Amino acid sequence: MVAWARTGKGGSGMRIEGMEAIAQRNGRTTTLPRYERSREEWSPEPAIACSTCLPLSEVEAAIAASPLSDGSRALVRGLLRLGTARVFAGGGIGIEYGSLLKTAARPEYIGGHVKEVAAHLRARRVDLLLVPGMSGYPVGAMYSVVSGIPAVLLKKARLDDDGQQTYPAGAFVIPSYTGEGDVVMHADPPAVQDIVDGIVARQLAEQMEAERVLMILRAAGADDIIDKATMSRAVGESAVVLGEAAIDDFVRRHRAATGDRRPIERRVEIVAWVTPLIKGYNRPHEHLRRTFGIEPFAGVNVTSVHLQPPAIGVEGVGMVPFGWEG
Repeated sequence: MVAWARTGKGGSGMRIEGMEAIAQRNGRTTTLPRYERSREEWSPEPAIACSTCLPLSEVEAAIAASPLSDGSRALVRGLLRLGTARVFAGGGIGIEYGSLLKTAARPEYIGGHVKEVAAHLRARRVDLLLVPGMSGYPVGAMYSVVSGIPAVLLKKARLDDDGQQTYPAGAFVIPSYTGEGDVVMHADPPAVQDIVDGIVARQLAEQMEAERVLMILRAAGADDIIDKATMSRAVGESAVVLGEAAIDDFVRRHRAATGDRRPIERRVEIVAWVTPLIKGYNRPHEHLRRTFGIEPFAGVNVTSVHLQPPAIGVEGVGMVPFGWEG
């Protein structure tokens, strides 16, 4: 049997309310939202035919002739040189790309892509970037530094077994892809608050003479890979909750210090999602379009993943094997 994943019905996971853990929001306790992330589908298939998968000797020519951007071409080269296909305990078949995006920084492979993402984020006037988990934070930090947009890590924490732990605004529960069970993810409240204070303080200063004030926080998500967009949705919805909480806290302190009683409206918008890799066969584009009305910006759109031999389908290039040494 050869495990593989390909374009098909897919699935984006769904949100389930009712976790017996407690979150603090605006001084009140609520249950944490939980997001289900199903395993990758496995299908019995014969080994990839030689006529289907490009020979290693033809990979460079196929990449060079593709319609991909310069940054995406370099990203494909790095992925094929440093990555492979493997099975993950919590997610099923997937792509191992640690040496490209997690445990090393390779400017020759990811530098161009990072610059393209930075331009995308700046064009959408993003104020705050949110990155889930330490695996995504290396590339998320690169996006942040090059774009000049502050980034906040949504860190993983163990879900308290007795359900009595309190978590900050925007916390949520999601299964770990690597098979560690459920984890709680949340941002560091002081970090978020300080960033948001600076953003809305500038907006307030620009509206000192207005009868009504509008404060807008334009947020974006970033990750090392978008799988079924379940994590992306969770992060986006978390961003709205923690952004609103941070603006409310700023307004409360502002009113107490100044006596300003003008109507103040707040709005948190999810305006972008960026990533080096996206599993297009799981239809995450559709899910993010439906949920947030945005089109994710991805360096490489993976159309299939294969274990025998280790290979992936790359939109614009074709079926390509790992092990490229050009």
